[in-house]
Order: sequence, then C-alpha cells, then structure tokens
Amino acid sequence: MFSPGPGDALLLVDVQNDFLPGGSLAVPSGDAILDLLDDYLAIATAKGIPIFACRDMHPSDHVSFREQGGPWPRHCVVGTPGAELSSRLHPPPSLRQVHKATRADRDAYSAFQDTGLDARLRELGIRRIFLGGFTTEYCVLETVRDARSLGFEIVVLEDAIRGLDPARAEQAIEEMRALGANFLRHELEEGAAPEPTRSALLTDLYMLTMLNAYLEEGMEETAAFELYVRKLPRTRGFLVAAGLEQVLAYLESLRFTEEEIAFLRGTGRFGERFFEKLPELRFTGDVYAMPEGTIAFPNEPLVRVVAPIAEAQLVEARLINLVHFQTVIASKAARCVLAAPTQRVVDFGLRRAHGAEAGLLAARATYLAGMVGTSTVLAGMRWRIPLFGTMAHSYVQAHDHEEEAFLRFAEATPIGLTLLIDTYDTVEGARKVARLAQELRARGIRVGSVRLDSGDLKSLAFEVRRILDEAGLREVAIVASGGLDEIALKELAASGAPIDYFGVGTSLDTSADAPYLDCAYKLQEYAGRPRRKRSTGKATLPGRKQVTRRYVDGKMAGDVVHLEGERFDGEPLLVQVMRGGRRLVPKEPLSRMRTRTLAGLARLPDHLRALETTPPYPVTIAEGIEKLAREVDAETVPP
Repeated sequence: MFSPGPGDALLLVDVQNDFLPGGSLAVPSGDAILDLLDDYLAIATAKGIPIFACRDMHPSDHVSFREQGGPWPRHCVVGTPGAELSSRLHPPPSLRQVHKATRADRDAYSAFQDTGLDARLRELGIRRIFLGGFTTEYCVLETVRDARSLGFEIVVLEDAIRGLDPARAEQAIEEMRALGANFLRHELEEGAAPEPTRSALLTDLYMLTMLNAYLEEGMEETAAFELYVRKLPRTRGFLVAAGLEQVLAYLESLRFTEEEIAFLRGTGRFGERFFEKLPELRFTGDVYAMPEGTIAFPNEPLVRVVAPIAEAQLVEARLINLVHFQTVIASKAARCVLAAPTQRVVDFGLRRAHGAEAGLLAARATYLAGMVGTSTVLAGMRWRIPLFGTMAHSYVQAHDHEEEAFLRFAEATPIGLTLLIDTYDTVEGARKVARLAQELRARGIRVGSVRLDSGDLKSLAFEVRRILDEAGLREVAIVASGGLDEIALKELAASGAPIDYFGVGTSLDTSADAPYLDCAYKLQEYAGRPRRKRSTGKATLPGRKQVTRRYVDGKMAGDVVHLEGERFDGEPLLVQVMRGGRRLVPKEPLSRMRTRTLAGLARLPDHLRALETTPPYPVTIAEGIEKLAREVDAETVPP
C-alpha cells in the first residue's frame, strides 16, 4: 500500500501531453497510468507530503530533435500544449515543478540534471522519493540512477510508469532493482472491489452487443449522436447543464483492461473481431457541448459526439449517466439559490445521496449551480469547494451538560466555530451561547454561527437573533437546516426571518420532487446522411444541431434549435471541446462554471427566476430541421 509519511516526497516525471496518445512522442498506452497517478496524487496530498513534477521544457531547436540530428521528434517545446501536464491529473496548489533539458545544446533525461531538485529536496528534509511517470527506460531510469547516487531512497510506483519499448522497459526495471530501488504497486485493500466508475464495463450490455455487431459488419463510418432532454418535469422551468468535465475525463481514459476482456470472452457472446479490436480501443472522436453552467431547455443538445459509430455508440450509457445526474442536481440547486437570493445556501446532502459517486458529484453540481459550499470533505479537496460543518446532536448528548459541550467543542474547533443549539431547547441553547461567547472571546475564540435544525425555524430565528443581539453578538450568523427545499427557502426568505445560511440536504442530493429527466442520446447522422427515428412519442429530429439564444434588454428571450452551419442572430451555445479524442482547452475551474451559472440565472425571464414554470420558455425548431426531417422521412418510407 502507498502510505507515505514525514521525510517522503512524490515525484512525477514527464507526465506531459506529448507523451500521451495523440502527442508527438506518445508512449503506448501511456494514458493507462493517469488514473493511478491521480490516486497517488490524492493520497500524497491528503498525507501532506511534498509533491514535485519534473517536465521536459525544450527550446524549439533542441539538440535532441531529429531536425537537429537527434533521435526524437519535436516534443514538449516550451509554450506549447504538448509541454503541459496532463489535464487528467489533479495536483494540489502546492505542487512544486522543475524543468529539465531547457538548454538547446544539451539533453537531459534525469529529473536531477541541472534542475536544482537535489537541493530543494534536502531543504525539505526528504529522504525517500516515490516516483512515477514516463518513460521507464529513459527518464525514469536516469532519475532513479541519480537519486540513488545522491543517497536518496527510491520507491518506483511500478503500475504508474510506462516505456516506449516494452523489452527495454523490462530491462530498465531490472537495472533499477540492481541500483537498490524498491517497487510498489497500488494494491487494493483486501476484499475491496476495483473502482467501478473507471471501468469500461460500466455500461449497458447492448452497448457491447452493438459494438460487436458494428465490428463484425465492418461499419466504421462517422456517426453523430446528440444528448438532450425531451421534456421538463412539471416543477422545472429550466435546466443547468452539468457533468461535461466528467464526460471528457471518461472519454480520455476509456480502455478495456485484460481482466475485463477475459470476462467478456467468458460470456461467449462476442466474436473474434471484437476481441481483436478491444485491447487498443480508444475514443478518437470530437465532442461539442454547452459549457457547464449554461441554462438549457428541452430539445436542445447538451452534448454532441462525432466519432466512428462503434466508439460513439459504446459511450452512450455512461455519458447519459454523468450528464443526467449532475444536470438534475444542478437544476435543483439553482432553484434553491434563486429561492433565497440574500442568503447563502450550502449542500448538506451526502448522507442521503444514492451512493458515494452521487454524493460527491452532487457537491460539485450544487456548487456549480451557485451554492456557497458543501459539507462533503472530499469535494473540498478535489475541487476546492468551501467546506461548511457544524456538530451533531450526539456530541452534545455525549456530555452531561450542553454548555460544557459547547465549551469543549469551541476549544477543540476554534476556527469556523458553529454551535448546534436545538438538541434540547433552542431558545435556552441560544442563551447559553450568549453567556459562553463572552468567555470565549476573552480567550481569542469567536463563535461564528449557531445552527437551528428543528422546530418553527421562522419564529426561532427571530428569537435567537434577539438573544444574540442583546448580548452584543450581532456578528454571529444563524444557520437553518432540517428538511428544507426551495419552497421552504422561498417562504422563509420572504418572511424576513433573520437566517444567514441555509443547509439543504435530502431534497437536494436526491432532487426529491424531480429525481430524473426524460433525456436521450440519439443518432442524428451516419456516413454523411441524416438519420431519425419516428417512434410514437419518441421521434427524433435529424442532423447536427446548434442552439442560438436571443436576448432582449439583457434577458433571455428565446432559443432557436437549427442545423449546424445555419446562421441566426444571437449567441451560439454549443462549442467544440474535444477533437480526435483530446481536449481542445485546459480543464475549466469549477469557480468559472459557477460564475457562468449565476450570470445565466440573472438573465432568466422574471417568472422563471421566481420558480414559476409557465409560460414555458420559447424554444423554436428551425424550418431547416423540419424540412430535413420531411426529406429523411420520404427516403425511409417502409417498403
């Protein structure tokens, strides 16, 4: 198990785009180690050990390039996307970086060569280095060689390195062992299951049976699929598009492991061509999408996938799964934000979410939608979402006296102190806080807020506010929680109740009033020809589509869904985010998505901001699409 401690550091070597599939010096299956490296990063971050990343940073005329007589194609040139760290890694802000091979006339394979890494490690008291990255037989090997000669202990993360040539990589591993390097694999804890969300088998069976059929038939032409919502739930007037980042990460990492292929072979359902193609299958297509945080409406494509039909079909189930869930939760969260425009709303829903991934992604989606934070700690680490937390009634109950519980908790948790005051009697709890706050203030401890979790929140908030104000505690905020949803928030906000924060849990992370959307991922074009189905109640519109939004006096006034290439006045909403299986732009910060959502909510028509659902927002299907549908129908009349 990877369990670093004091005196340890994690070193990533050359985990750059040019060494990944599609890069100019791509390591075969190099993308296969990214998720593991990200796991190592998360553990190292949680343990608080220093993390270093060494990058090639070549001038454009570097001596190692073939045009200069060297052995390698141009790669990792300073200022180019190929020199950047993979966007699939999530290093902490404290990541330390060193650059090697920065001189045009001198090559360098080791992370220690002319980088100052040795001195920086010694300044931090580092004795042992955990190491992963590219390439096993060159930069990893030479880094290990130098580290050992400098007296460092080395642990090579064996499952998180890859080489250009498998035979030479094996030789390099043996050489590293001879140098005294230890090797470690990120083994699962005994009895644990593999992470299911990273498996290509997290899909519906018929995705694989169709993949098999496409391959058997030799169907390899380009297809265009679009993911959209057919109609809104009764209690929704708009949606907030979310989940795109997870879609792109899934597409980038899509691959079948040997274990998964062996399982599929054992089912007896698939042909030999299927198993010939599966080991090297990767997503190589293009993706167009509404940026996360965009306000969306029915029949508008949220995501369009353009790829060989086998690839585009295979990803259907997981794409719907990712976009559907986060869009459901973000749309619910946006209603909560609109319902309480002068208060701050926090996600408290992890414990009632339908599973671990749902709870984690719900925290992401709610922050994206405008909430101010979450109680889910992993979301705070992963996406830098502000964390909020109080105390449980059990902590108070475990003490003989409520005031003693408040005092001991304050002493143990002086930063961001929130006291839960309704375990026995809310008003009496407030009086105890008022008395205790003076003593705590003299000791440099400030009560930040009190939390109400039961009873008539409106009347209790007024009474608690009065008690706190009379004690000179006007700066102490009031947090309210307990079975809240956007309707309750709207009523409490309209009443003028002096509540500063709302914590919303169960109704939010389950989207209790509208837990699903009628969404679909449908074929719109194949082999250059538009396609559509005419199933009753589920007919589709053919062709690749764009959405253009019109504004009047700064407010959304109507959308037009039209064929790609047609021009309408307004703002086009879909943008290309992936080409050839690789992102076109760096990973977008969640804070920027949140800003986009809040700007969009501000531009909603007033009745939608007020959580009314009628009249529906106008979405027009352009005549070009209607005409194309008639033409497709005429060509596909059953014999």
